[in-house]
Amino acid sequence: MITKPKINIYTMLKTLLFTMQNGKNISSGMQLLCQSSTDAKERKVYTRIYIDIKEGVSFSDALLKQKATSRDIIEFIAMAEKGVNFKASLEKIIHYLEVKENFKRESNDKTSLPTIYFLLASIVVLAVKFYAVPMQAERSLTYSKEIISIISNHLAIAQFLSNILFTLLVFFTGYFLILLIALFDKSYTIQNGAKKIALLLPFNSKIIIKFEKFTLFSMLNEMLLSGISYKNAMQSAIALTTIKKFKIAIIQTLNSIKNNGKFIHHPYLYDNIEIELLMGAGSSKQLALVMNEISLRAKMDA
Repeated sequence: MITKPKINIYTMLKTLLFTMQNGKNISSGMQLLCQSSTDAKERKVYTRIYIDIKEGVSFSDALLKQKATSRDIIEFIAMAEKGVNFKASLEKIIHYLEVKENFKRESNDKTSLPTIYFLLASIVVLAVKFYAVPMQAERSLTYSKEIISIISNHLAIAQFLSNILFTLLVFFTGYFLILLIALFDKSYTIQNGAKKIALLLPFNSKIIIKFEKFTLFSMLNEMLLSGISYKNAMQSAIALTTIKKFKIAIIQTLNSIKNNGKFIHHPYLYDNIEIELLMGAGSSKQLALVMNEISLRAKMDA
């Protein structure tokens, strides 16, 4: 089940950015949100975040405490708080959110027609399984023994086939729901659990890996452009990725930089073209551009 977010994080961050551009701080922005929100549940969350900030809790910790948004956004904000220009970082966070939302809309457009076909097929299968076959079996009881003996085998075959279709329907429904939850659920716990299951399934695992690569490198691009160091950005990627091989590859890269100053571009995380692009990058800005290119390539393959 795809849960409804507690607040509209995009609207909240956009409001905070406008507030900071007008020379005020985050606390003032949260106070404005508390006063202007017309939704009781949202206003309650805004108020709790505002109180936490007034009591000295960092903005990212307040969001985490209230479970107000996804872990990647909270991690990005936490890194931005350690930087020199939070306002500039906030603009990049908002852009990252826009990229994610655009991808979700595109994904929904791509899956809407197959979903309709799937629902229509489900109606047909359920009608055959629970209505058509039982109805014909019941009617056959009124026929003569000669007719019953003729059609009994046909009814048995029809029942058997409807059972197979129903089993396949349940299987593919579960398969499809796991994928949707793993990609789009707003709850980190539920989404993370669905991802672990999806990574074990042949078709779903490829989609999850491409989707995670897209979001991960999109975030890294925005982090680097906002002034966050490569090391801190990659540490965030380690904390956020649910794909073990991604995590290992990034850890190996950071350890290599720490020990001998060399970059290791793990083939599981990057293809040959991406490795060549990374080897040619000589500055943080160039690395950010490469991260964006890797993100777009993953998006096209997804």
